Amino acid sequence: MRPARLPALVLVLWLTATLLWWGLAFMPMSAAPPEWLTAARAVCFGSLESGLPAPYGWMLLVLGPASFLVGIFAIWGSELGASVAALARSPVGACAFAVIAAGVTTEGVWIFTQVRVGLAVAAWAPGAPDSSDLPATYPRQVAVAPDFVLVDQDGERISLDRFKGRPVLLTFVFAHCQTMCPLLVQNLKQASPSVPPSEVLLVTLDPWRDTPSSLAGIARQWDVPNNFHVLSSPSVTEVLRVVGAYQVPFERNEKTGDIVHPAVVFLIDAQGRLAYTFNNPPPAWIREGLARLARAGANAG
Repeated sequence: MRPARLPALVLVLWLTATLLWWGLAFMPMSAAPPEWLTAARAVCFGSLESGLPAPYGWMLLVLGPASFLVGIFAIWGSELGASVAALARSPVGACAFAVIAAGVTTEGVWIFTQVRVGLAVAAWAPGAPDSSDLPATYPRQVAVAPDFVLVDQDGERISLDRFKGRPVLLTFVFAHCQTMCPLLVQNLKQASPSVPPSEVLLVTLDPWRDTPSSLAGIARQWDVPNNFHVLSSPSVTEVLRVVGAYQVPFERNEKTGDIVHPAVVFLIDAQGRLAYTFNNPPPAWIREGLARLARAGANAG
């Protein structure tokens, strides 16, 4: 007696629905996705700053498909194996399973990459910063900051070595960012008027679009003071080398150009040493960090 194919067909339907469900949560969308799709994604899965689903989103991603799979085994457990084998022996069934296997592999690689980068970003940014004073025990570093040469909005070649003798604030942003980057730049602007003289370097994470010719417009867009330098390079590789040297995790959506990254700020002392590393710091933390460097320099003098 030939095994019934219904259990295998239901399993194929479950696999297809699960791929679509996880794809809705993780697959890249176009630059202008339909509003209903954006809303559905936000409602179903939520979104953290790391680009990963919210906790309830993970529960829906895992428990939803798992509950249906348990039901399939509960109804057809004794028949499922024979039914799958019979379907796989048919040309149509073999083709269906091959397509599903390819989909699982492709989607699995994409999701793994998204999760890996998201976890790295989450490790950089564990939560909203405390608005209180910078803790007295906040760790001070002494490693030499990696030097580099990039181009700013005035077409000048900018390097860390150029600013020896004064503190430097270094962060990584990009012009098309509509959320975290403008806020981070604003916090740096708020911190800079009331601190000792310093330079602020804004290195782009999007050298594909933030080219040297566009930097003057970006500087106007963010209305940055004269001591701010928006940096890029004609060479994408050179910019990415700087990002890698500072070990800043980021993930770029190749279809939309959107970038997931932490709001990391490096404070470099007058000797070119990487003194403090902050995550999404409030202006008070930046001011206090620079003030500590000024006091340390006065004591050393």
